[in-house]
Amino acid sequence: MSAGAATTTAAALPVLHISYVKSGSYFLWQAFDLLCRAAGQKRSFVQQHPVQALRRQLTDFSIEQFDIDQILVQDEATYWQVEMQHVEAIDDLDAYVAACSHVWTHSFLCERSWAVYPRFAKVCAIVRDPRDALVSMAHFVQTPFMRRYHPHDAQSPQDYVAMELTRFLEDWVRHTGDHWRARHALEIEFLRYETMVADLPAALRHLRDWVGLPLDDAALLPIAAALDVDAMRKKNPQHVRSGKRGGYQELLDQGQQRRALDICGPLLRELGYQV
Repeated sequence: MSAGAATTTAAALPVLHISYVKSGSYFLWQAFDLLCRAAGQKRSFVQQHPVQALRRQLTDFSIEQFDIDQILVQDEATYWQVEMQHVEAIDDLDAYVAACSHVWTHSFLCERSWAVYPRFAKVCAIVRDPRDALVSMAHFVQTPFMRRYHPHDAQSPQDYVAMELTRFLEDWVRHTGDHWRARHALEIEFLRYETMVADLPAALRHLRDWVGLPLDDAALLPIAAALDVDAMRKKNPQHVRSGKRGGYQELLDQGQQRRALDICGPLLRELGYQV
């Protein structure tokens, strides 16, 4: 395989990638974006939409929100969105899907999901230890982007954990558990964030082969370099902090760690995590 064959080889696109917040969403979006670009098969609805005229008016955005095809699936409708600053109902889902190579959603599984997900050629979900996702969110709410667009009463990461631990982790259990139980019926490929970042070349080979992108291993090397945590943090310091595993042990006290394990331990074990 080679990148030069990309224009004549059809891949299984578009991909829908599902995640709970701060669970490797941006990492996976970047991986698919770089892979599709390298294969010459990148498509985007939002990047061709007149909403691009607004991007100069919304400062402090932490990542390329205006470049991300993101949908919100709810019982009453499916929406495309630019973060939460622009949310618009999708009138023609088939046309929207055809305009994209990969789409990201944080949506919880709902009745409409069963009609929306099968419209995509491939569906995957990325999971991360929710205790680390909680710590990532606790730091994220302190950034200029979040303080401007989603202000929170927490004045420190410790405040956020004290206020939100139970809600955040219970929502993770519902979001991830519902998708996990539906994985066979909806053909959802589950990916583990920690495994992917530990061996980026292997992760990229898996995604390439799963989608069927015509790229040889040499074409994956610069993509792996771009997805390194240090490179991503340099590019987007507000959104990417450390990405390390087990960081929750530095922020959560012993009581909070026990409470977290009570909430999410059973599902973590079912997902294969050693807890």
